[in-house]
Amino acid sequence: MRILQLNLNHCETAQDLLCDTSSRLRIDVAILCEQYKNLAPPNTWLADANGQAAIWVQGGIPVQERPARVHPYFTWARIGGIFFFSVYAPTRLSGIEFSALLAKITEEARSKRPLVIAGDFNAWSTEWGCRATRPRAPILLDSLALLDAVLLNTGVVPTFNGRQGSSVVDLTFVSESLAPRVLSWTVSGSYTHSDHQAIVFEIEDAGTSTRPSTRQSCRWNARTFDADRFSAVVSGASVAPGTAEDMASSLMDVITGACDASMTKTNPRRRREPVYWWTAEIADLQRACLRARRLFQRSRGRQDEEAHSANYASARRLLRATIKTSKRQCWRQLCDEVDSDIWGKPYRIAMSRLRCPQTRQPGSSLLVRCAVAALFPRVPSGPAFQLP
Repeated sequence: MRILQLNLNHCETAQDLLCDTSSRLRIDVAILCEQYKNLAPPNTWLADANGQAAIWVQGGIPVQERPARVHPYFTWARIGGIFFFSVYAPTRLSGIEFSALLAKITEEARSKRPLVIAGDFNAWSTEWGCRATRPRAPILLDSLALLDAVLLNTGVVPTFNGRQGSSVVDLTFVSESLAPRVLSWTVSGSYTHSDHQAIVFEIEDAGTSTRPSTRQSCRWNARTFDADRFSAVVSGASVAPGTAEDMASSLMDVITGACDASMTKTNPRRRREPVYWWTAEIADLQRACLRARRLFQRSRGRQDEEAHSANYASARRLLRATIKTSKRQCWRQLCDEVDSDIWGKPYRIAMSRLRCPQTRQPGSSLLVRCAVAALFPRVPSGPAFQLP
C-alpha cells in the first residue's frame, strides 16, 4: 500500500496537482492537511469537522471503518486493516489546546491497531531534524508514547519551505507492530505548489510473504477465460512424483501454465491515467516551477535573491492560470462530447469517481425506488393512436 502525506495549504492549484501526482505515483491513500475543499464522493474522502484534515482513499480500496462522530483537526479511517489518522495542529492553538487535541487523538486511537498517525503538528524538535526544540515536541512525544508509536521521519530534508525558512513539521508515526512492515519512507522532491513537500511511504500488505518467491506474481483477466483450452492443458499434464513439496510445486506449475494458456495477463500495478485536464504544457510548467523554486532557495541571503523570488512567483502564477484554463476548456469539451457519445470519455470519468464497492449495490430500497423513478419517469397514458 502506497501512502502520500501532504499539507495543501488551502491552495486550489496544489490540490489539482495532487490529483495528477496520486495517479502518477499509484497512491492508494492520501493523508492531507489544510485541503482546498472536500472532494466527492464522501465515501472516499473523509474529512474532519472544520476542513483541516482529510483522508483520500483511491484505487477502489474500501473503507472498512470510519468515526461515528467527526472531530475538529483530525479524522481517521480503517483501510486495508490499518487505522489511518490525519492530524493538523495549527500554530494558533495554545499549549493547553494542543494537549487537549492530543488527548482526544490518543483516546480515539487507544484500542486501534495497527496504527498510522500522520500530519502537520507544527512541532519543532532536534529529534526529527529541526534546529531547535520547542515546547510542543515533548507534549507530542509523551502523548504518542501511550500508543507505542514510533517516528518514521529520517534525515534532515525539510518538509516545509517558506519565505521565513525551512523546517520539519510534517511527521509520520506508526505503531510498533506496524513498523517492520514499512518498506520505505521519503520526502518527495516533486513540485506541489504548496509550501510543504509531499511524503511518500509504502506499507507491506499483511498477507504478503516476506520470503523470496521463485514464481513471478501475476494476475489474469478472468473475462478472457477459455474453459476448453484450460481443460486441454490440465488433462494433458502430469504431476512428477517426489516429496509433498515437490508435487505441490509441480501442480502449481501445471495450473499456472493452464492459466497462461487460457487467459490474458493483466498488470496489477499499471499506471493510472492522468487527470482529464493534464497536458504536456502543464507538465513543463510544473518542472519550470520546481527549477525556479530551487534557484530561489539557493539564492537566499545573496544579491540576486529578489530576482529569483520574482521569477519563482511569475512561474507559479503562470502554472496556476494554465491549469485553470485547461480545466475550463476540457470541461466544455466533455460537455459537448456527452451529446455525441454518452458512453464515451465523460461517462468513464464520471464512473471512475463513483466506482467504489460501497456504492455498487444500494442497500436502501427507498434509494433504489428514487433512482428508478428519476431515471425512468412515468409517462401519463393518453388516448391510443388510431390508424386511419
